[in-house]
Amino acid sequence: MRKLLTARLVLIPWQQRFAENLIQMSSDERVMRFVGSGLWSRDYAFQRHELALRQWEQRGFGMRAITERDDGAFLGLVSLGDDEASGLEAPVLEIGWWVEPHAWGRGIATEAAAAVRDEAFKRTGASSLTACFHRDNVQSKRIMAKLGMSFAGEVTDRYGKPAHMYALRRAKWMVATNANSSRP
Repeated sequence: MRKLLTARLVLIPWQQRFAENLIQMSSDERVMRFVGSGLWSRDYAFQRHELALRQWEQRGFGMRAITERDDGAFLGLVSLGDDEASGLEAPVLEIGWWVEPHAWGRGIATEAAAAVRDEAFKRTGASSLTACFHRDNVQSKRIMAKLGMSFAGEVTDRYGKPAHMYALRRAKWMVATNANSSRP
């Protein structure tokens, strides 16, 4: 379980020490406003924390804590999980992110998600990457576009709410990656 480093962030595979961070974030109305489930109870958040720990053991990828590279402060989370309902050719992974409100507007979600997007294609062998957002969540839509994702359809999220799905196929990512790496 390796950490991912970006210019400003350290993305740490989910650990026991992040349980309280998840409990706090999932009970914050600002963070959960566009999550179809609404606010999570403490017990449910802890169940999801335990699930994140197991996913790392079983799959070797999953939820990561987003921390500040300079001081280690917790800024949020970015997740990578199986997406079996996308209708795209497997293996498909789904990416998601939550950022602490005090860190909004700094590009934290985009920076973290770009690192995990690259990990999904380089290390896990994903054929496609998906992400879903609720219509009013224009910030997530912008992040998805910055990641190279494009509209792939209307879906129902895991909580039964309507959402937009965006996707990025490996071939498109490879073209963009090669174009970026050949720039002077």
